[in-house]
Amino acid sequence: MKRLINLFHQAAWLGLLVLLAGALPSQAAGLAVSPATVPIGAFFNGQTVTVSGTIPAGTQAVLEVVGSSAEEHLMRKGRRAGLWMNVGEIKVHDAPSLYLVMSTAKELLTAAPAEATWGYRALEKRITFTGKIEPAEREEFMGQFLRLKESEHIYAAWPGALKVEAASGGASPVTASFPLPTNTRPGAYKVCLSAIQDGRVVSHTCTDLKVEMVGFPALLTSLAYQHGVAYGVLAVVIAIVTGFAMGFLFKGGGGH
Repeated sequence: MKRLINLFHQAAWLGLLVLLAGALPSQAAGLAVSPATVPIGAFFNGQTVTVSGTIPAGTQAVLEVVGSSAEEHLMRKGRRAGLWMNVGEIKVHDAPSLYLVMSTAKELLTAAPAEATWGYRALEKRITFTGKIEPAEREEFMGQFLRLKESEHIYAAWPGALKVEAASGGASPVTASFPLPTNTRPGAYKVCLSAIQDGRVVSHTCTDLKVEMVGFPALLTSLAYQHGVAYGVLAVVIAIVTGFAMGFLFKGGGGH
């Protein structure tokens, strides 16, 4: 009798778990990045990265590539006695070293709601400025800062670049490719896929994208930080060899 009661309790718990599982979303977002590690060699000229994932059927999506944050110092220009010159320093806080964002529906980036936790609208809430800047100037300076980063190709927004396919089994596949710029710093980056429904995030998942130096650049970096004397000697040798090579080339060119 006692055994029958225990079996009844177990069956009741299993039934409750099944009911709870049925109340959860049918499919959480999944994400894969290729290549997962990007090598920076002597001839690195950027890298195309491909992303694939899934989102719950009936939702839209935003994909973000985010670098680590560090304090940044910028010099503000102004006119003094009719000349343009540095008039003060502005410190930038909590700005990611890299920020790339794309979406399935264009309006997720072009007309994001005020409470959006993605895209430039979210960046504007996150980034702060201190120093030679007045509160009334923040919005204008923010726009200038974002345009500066875009000109350096380390910030970018691509509305509609994230492609979504027909749903199957309660999930919709999404795919995208983005260019990793040549000036990307070595380090760990977060690639995050958010499923959006009715203006809010209903599913969110992230994976790592690693960027690391290899070959000769990695050797130089290792010498610079761990073997300062050897790095100095190597730098002198490289300078001498380069000088001789340039002299030989120009001398040879001048003889014809």
